[in-house]
Amino acid sequence: MLVWCTALFFTTLGNIALWKTLWSLIDIHDLRSALFFCSLPVLLLCLFNLLFTPIGMLPYVRKPVLALLVFVSAACTYFMLHYNVLIDRDMVQNALETNQAEMTSYLSLPLLLTVLLLGALPTCVLLIMRSGNSGRPLRAALVWLGNVLATLMVLAAVSLAFYKEYSSLLRNNRYIREQVLPMNVLRHTYGYLRSSYSAKAQPLRTIGEDAARAPGERPRLVILVAGETARAKNFQLNGYPRPTNPQLSRKDGVISFRDVASCGTSTAVSLPCMFSQMPRSQYEGVAAASEENVLDILQRTGASVLWRDNNNGGCKGVCNRIPTDDMPPLKVPGLCVNKDGTCHDEILLHQLDTRIAAMQGDGLIVLHQLGSHGPTYFERYPADSRAFSPTCDSNQIQKCSNEALTNTYDNTLVYTDRLLGKAIDLLQTYSEQRDVALIYVSDHGESLGERGLYLHGTPYFIAPREQTQVPMVMWFSPGFATHARLDLACLRHAAGTGSYSHDNLFHSLLGLFAISSGIYQPGLDVFAGCRIP
Repeated sequence: MLVWCTALFFTTLGNIALWKTLWSLIDIHDLRSALFFCSLPVLLLCLFNLLFTPIGMLPYVRKPVLALLVFVSAACTYFMLHYNVLIDRDMVQNALETNQAEMTSYLSLPLLLTVLLLGALPTCVLLIMRSGNSGRPLRAALVWLGNVLATLMVLAAVSLAFYKEYSSLLRNNRYIREQVLPMNVLRHTYGYLRSSYSAKAQPLRTIGEDAARAPGERPRLVILVAGETARAKNFQLNGYPRPTNPQLSRKDGVISFRDVASCGTSTAVSLPCMFSQMPRSQYEGVAAASEENVLDILQRTGASVLWRDNNNGGCKGVCNRIPTDDMPPLKVPGLCVNKDGTCHDEILLHQLDTRIAAMQGDGLIVLHQLGSHGPTYFERYPADSRAFSPTCDSNQIQKCSNEALTNTYDNTLVYTDRLLGKAIDLLQTYSEQRDVALIYVSDHGESLGERGLYLHGTPYFIAPREQTQVPMVMWFSPGFATHARLDLACLRHAAGTGSYSHDNLFHSLLGLFAISSGIYQPGLDVFAGCRIP
């Protein structure tokens, strides 16, 4: 009874988001289509019974395990209904790698009510149910066996009767399986934990062992800003009609790449992929975690590399072997004012001049932003960067008007523009001693209600362009362009007409620092075609 009641719950209230999708997909126009729709709860009930039966056979842990699944699924239901997200491998990784600040940003009364109604109340019913032994061991075994056989027979009958309909539904809507709670949670949690264990068990693989860096006429200094959740569509430099880049649009030499695709739709995927030698088509998280990246190659060839982080999720392993400054713990007055403990991104420039002064020879500094991370967009910028109003000063972004939500998000881009402008100003103070440059590229984009989607993390194969098209901006001092033999007019033309992706970053950094290696691919270096012979 415990197993069947739990299965019945997940067939009905526990999968509201799934039923919402199925209702929109299935057209009931005749008797057969009506019978097919009616077969869906029977199919789900059988599947859940088979899933929970092994748990039900464990006398001391069955109730705690089932209660945990109910609670987790209730939280997932909230995000699936309110933000239209799917619970896939990347989403599970995001959840397991999040921190207190990011979790706090999602807390709301609707979330608490959802967990109470779909989590706490069913759990109370589950816990008070009698769950004793089914008599003698032989009789109990026969009961379990009969339960499984009967369920398999019903499952087979339903599947065969409507094979054509089920085949079409699942083939044309592959994302449905990421909505079936708690199967999606269990499957992807297992996959994530297995991958994490495999990555830790493997020795670090060295790449580019033949890499050699050719010293330039003057030391190079590059600031690479790894953006967060910025979408190319809302960048003024890319033709957006609103002034979201007031600082950069006034600076000479700024080049914006208009067509750049991200490697993933979440930081957990995109950030390691950006710095990995693997292209998106071949990217695999375990392999990336167990091999060096472009920062390791730069550091091994003698360049000074520094990672500064202001992001909730950290560097996702990219900076594990690189000197790192974790900025929020500094609690700089005026920059760390948010209740959740996060800081505004200008903290990334705090005492950066001191770190630069300590660098010898060529240097690369990575500034990892908190950027435009939602849903609390209004906390990502100070009051003096509030260029557009009214704003959506809530984490319940799905309840805000499109105008207010867009204004708030665009304000985060205005603040990012301010950070980039100050970074360029800082670099210019070193232009007499060094060849200086700035590169900015975001990890992924964001949905702001288009097609009912919010935030990011949608599986790449169905993700909208708002989540996969990211801004990439570059600035070079005249000295850098001269000594690196860069034709900036050529580069500006290529930026406006060519298509690029995160795949280019690895090889472009190698080319920018004049590193020769068998691993270097000139075809993926955005600068290769614009170098003066």
